[in-house]
Amino acid sequence: FRDTSGAFNVCAILVLYMQTPNSTTRPGFPIPMDTNDPKVRRAARFGVYRYNNSSNDLFLFKESRINKAMVQIVRGLKYMLNVEIGRTVCDKRGHSNLDSCDFQKKKKLKQMFRCYFEVWTIPWLQRVQVLVALCH
Repeated sequence: FRDTSGAFNVCAILVLYMQTPNSTTRPGFPIPMDTNDPKVRRAARFGVYRYNNSSNDLFLFKESRINKAMVQIVRGLKYMLNVEIGRTVCDKRGHSNLDSCDFQKKKKLKQMFRCYFEVWTIPWLQRVQVLVALCH
């Protein structure tokens, strides 16, 4: 159930779950997603943007690893993600593209957090909302 880009097609997966006889999965129930799925990675990036906007740190953080990803259909798609984020060498004032930011290598500046993000996307409205961004 991959589309032409190689990504999992969430709707096709859910149809399969719903059509399986005696399945314990109900519509709206979260299902696991591949942590390398481009849609999962995009949702994680939105969570990181939210963290960066609310942080007082001088440097930007970006996702270093997505440990777990679930998706739920709720008037769109709600991604539930466990993500590790790390401090980059890019300061907040001058950079907007996290892809070009390397992680800190200096021991005193290195910092990692484990985060839980819930990101709600409504693709047909091009709308994204970060519902939960908890990092520690």
